Amino acid sequence: MNPADQESVRSTDDTFHFNTEVKVRLPETDAMGIVFHGNYFTFLEVGRVDYLLNLDLAEGVKPIRDFENVVVSAHLDFKSPARLHDLLRIDVCTREIGNSSFTFGFKIRHKQENRVVALGHTTHCAIDEDFNPIDVPRNFRDTICRYEGWKDDS
Repeated sequence: MNPADQESVRSTDDTFHFNTEVKVRLPETDAMGIVFHGNYFTFLEVGRVDYLLNLDLAEGVKPIRDFENVVVSAHLDFKSPARLHDLLRIDVCTREIGNSSFTFGFKIRHKQENRVVALGHTTHCAIDEDFNPIDVPRNFRDTICRYEGWKDDS
């Protein structure tokens, strides 16, 4: 099948098979001792990179070894505060892989209390050296589909 004709594959819900942890550090908090909202995007990136490392899709300093990508959308809904020294669990899944884009889903929880702190997602676009969209490579697609338990008919 021509890669340009690939169908999108997606999860029907956010089923998380992977998680990693971060401990909130002082520079990540505001004057009230609560995590500053912008720092949650760093936590998402920690989760995404650890997820990709777990799948052996990363190499060296490249979060994805086979192609470059850029974030085209990032969204977070805040549910409860996280504070200095809290241990946070970051659940990560891939929600969808399209022709040139893919979306990760995230749930950040307070580990000790199992309380949801934030829910979010990021969408990335596979690009070439000129920043033009390219098809998501087959190896990346196949690895994610196997890990997430999806059937990829493309």
